[in-house]
Amino acid sequence: METGRFLWAVFLGCLVVEVALVYLDLTVNWLRWSDSGAIRRLFNTTREDGLASWFMVSQTLVTALVVWVIFTVLLHQRTAARRRIGWLIVALFFTYMCIDDGAMVHERIGTAFENSTGIGGYPSYAWQYVLLPFFALMGVFMLLFLWREMPRAADRARVAAGVGLFVLAVAMDFVEGKDEGYRWLSAAAGWESETIRHFSKSLEEFFEMVGMSIFLVTFIGYLAVAAPRLEVRFDGRDQV
Repeated sequence: METGRFLWAVFLGCLVVEVALVYLDLTVNWLRWSDSGAIRRLFNTTREDGLASWFMVSQTLVTALVVWVIFTVLLHQRTAARRRIGWLIVALFFTYMCIDDGAMVHERIGTAFENSTGIGGYPSYAWQYVLLPFFALMGVFMLLFLWREMPRAADRARVAAGVGLFVLAVAMDFVEGKDEGYRWLSAAAGWESETIRHFSKSLEEFFEMVGMSIFLVTFIGYLAVAAPRLEVRFDGRDQV
């Protein structure tokens, strides 16, 4: 299978799973197609112990591994130190993202910081006060670095789209964390605040999953160009 078709197959496969997870959250969880609370929690996209969270962590892990392979290839090709360092930073960041998604790192750091300092005046979740500058810096870095590294306009557009979806997800998270952040929408649409908050969170998670899918196929495509024939050899004698 040629690279372009393979990348489309990977992306569409991820997208089908992501849409299915949102649909199952709507039907099995929200519309209570199941009478079991445990089953509803399994399909609840807003929980950190559901199928959507597992899929996001798994997808982020695969993305991080692909970036580590890219870094290893460039290391063996003896490319410029600036490029190797840049890809190392990207690999470390996606590794952190995988750990963060799996262990709720930023939420717990934010809670610990808020409890220990008693900060006041910040209108939304405390983790944004602590870690948002770091995420913003990494977003700018990836845009600038990957823009120079990506060979085609389509690759650059995917990088911009991936970063943009995560920025949108963070903006939605900021509104969600505010007291009565969706009051205006509740008043305009006549929906309950609980309904709006749930589906806003569900949509936020969907944007993050799609953004990670875009990064995954972009990095796989880059690897196909950087190492069109990739071989892994294990030399040496068997040891007993």
